Amino acid sequence: MKPLDLLLFSISIGLTSFTAYTFCGAGPADADVPTTAPERNPAFRSIVIHHSATHAGSAAAFERNHRVRLGGLAYHFIIGNGSGAADGEVEQGYRWRDQIPGPHTKNQTVNLESIAICLVGDLEAAPPTRKQLAALMELLERLRRECAIPPERVRSH
Repeated sequence: MKPLDLLLFSISIGLTSFTAYTFCGAGPADADVPTTAPERNPAFRSIVIHHSATHAGSAAAFERNHRVRLGGLAYHFIIGNGSGAADGEVEQGYRWRDQIPGPHTKNQTVNLESIAICLVGDLEAAPPTRKQLAALMELLERLRRECAIPPERVRSH
């Protein structure tokens, strides 16, 4: 099973300590999860987790890359891997601040109803870092609670 699929399976069965379960580590790292809570867009009914398929990246780097072809950063959140943004750092994009959908998939219906999270790294080649997983789990827990999103509405792309 691929790391991202294992993560999503764990979330779907309600496992909330994925990092400790997978790595038997000392516990989740401190994640810098944005705490500002804009008024929520009621259209957001699901969460899509992406990976950048790049070694490095950050919100600023992806913003520059996405500007011409997608009109700006496609994701609501970026979680750094230590190459471009700090390992486990959660960067909040302007689409979350403004509660607007992003063009993160080719399916417009999915884009309109989902919150997009991007883990920096190529998850086909290597799993996310422990700090990324800890930050992702914390962010998912918060978003699912605040936006009333059930586990079966969290998926990968």
